[in-house]
Amino acid sequence: MNVHSRLLGPAAFVLSLAGMAGGAHRVNTMSAAPLGACGLITQQEAAKALGAAVPAGTEKAMTLPLQGRSVKAEMCFYGSEVSVTRYALGSTAEAYFTQYRQSLAGKSGYQDVKGLGDEAFAAKGQLTVRKGETQLIVDVGQARGGGAKELDAEKALAVLALGRL
Repeated sequence: MNVHSRLLGPAAFVLSLAGMAGGAHRVNTMSAAPLGACGLITQQEAAKALGAAVPAGTEKAMTLPLQGRSVKAEMCFYGSEVSVTRYALGSTAEAYFTQYRQSLAGKSGYQDVKGLGDEAFAAKGQLTVRKGETQLIVDVGQARGGGAKELDAEKALAVLALGRL
């Protein structure tokens, strides 16, 4: 999988759920909050997880349409190799998470992950975690395609991020 399609992974979560509800939706970009996703993982933590230097995090925030309402997504990219995305899913977070999990469960490389947040799974070379009304997608080694080493690094970053929610 190429880097460009992997970078769309976090937004694909919301867009896949929006597609389940039917209809085409427009994505609106807005300015980033000062303590957004880059406050969940430091540059040093991202570099340690990757095993190589990474640039300072670049924050992006978007409001995405989801089944008749909007969901705030905050993303932090440490270059093209490490990212963390936080979704504020609200009171229906468990249902949205379940839908997203089911959309990926039959795909190659899917696996449930125990011991993180309320529930977690790995798919498409990314770790997805739900804690309460928040969902995180953590990705390490985006250009490398994901594997056991990358999943272990994603788990370590997820533990840090969950502690900062």
